[in-house]
Amino acid sequence: MVDTFLPSRLRSFNAHQALSLLSSPRATWGWFMLFLFNDVVFDLGDPQELALSGDLPFDPQALKRLRIGQVARIVRETMYDEPWLQRTRPEKARLVGALVAWKTGEANAMLAVSPKSARSPMDVQLRFADVSLVTMQQLRELQDNDRLSTHTANLAVWSQAPARMSA
Repeated sequence: MVDTFLPSRLRSFNAHQALSLLSSPRATWGWFMLFLFNDVVFDLGDPQELALSGDLPFDPQALKRLRIGQVARIVRETMYDEPWLQRTRPEKARLVGALVAWKTGEANAMLAVSPKSARSPMDVQLRFADVSLVTMQQLRELQDNDRLSTHTANLAVWSQAPARMSA
């Protein structure tokens, strides 16, 4: 069976899709990761590498020491200051997503919402999820065709994610 020879992140693809991915130039880079930040899908590549090489206001050693609670605080503070970060500053949002993906070790989706009534960064609501590669690829295709909406992302991911994944 083809599944047993594929990396685990490709097992949910059918054989044709997996072989297509493996034969693409991207496959020679090592690995890639799609990350859903609210309603925008980013290709992070290697999240740790991106976070360490990005323009975050931390030195690499400080980034390596961060724990997920500290990352959640950084996300809350960032989203409190810039509620539409994923739209207005996509490169910064990509770095924040890479930090979350790296430090959680499994999350490839984040919902970060700063309500209009927010009085502090602690009012920013966070949810993390581990979404299947098939779903992420479908969301990416919708985005590439200008058809990904907040409603679609909510139906595909957040209505399915258990509440215990909230931060």
